[in-house]
Amino acid sequence: MLTDLKVQFEMVKAMSFTESLIYTAGQIFGAKQSTSEETLSSVDDMLAFAKMVNG
Repeated sequence: MLTDLKVQFEMVKAMSFTESLIYTAGQIFGAKQSTSEETLSSVDDMLAFAKMVNG
């Protein structure tokens, strides 16, 4: 179980980095395009969770 938790933690770290890149690029390049609010809020939720996990 501890191994599963470690793998999940590493996935969250990698995902938080990737998602933050996608989110930043979306903010820069997608400002003129209408993006779905659900996607942005889920990315926000993911980043908030990743910050909570990473400390």
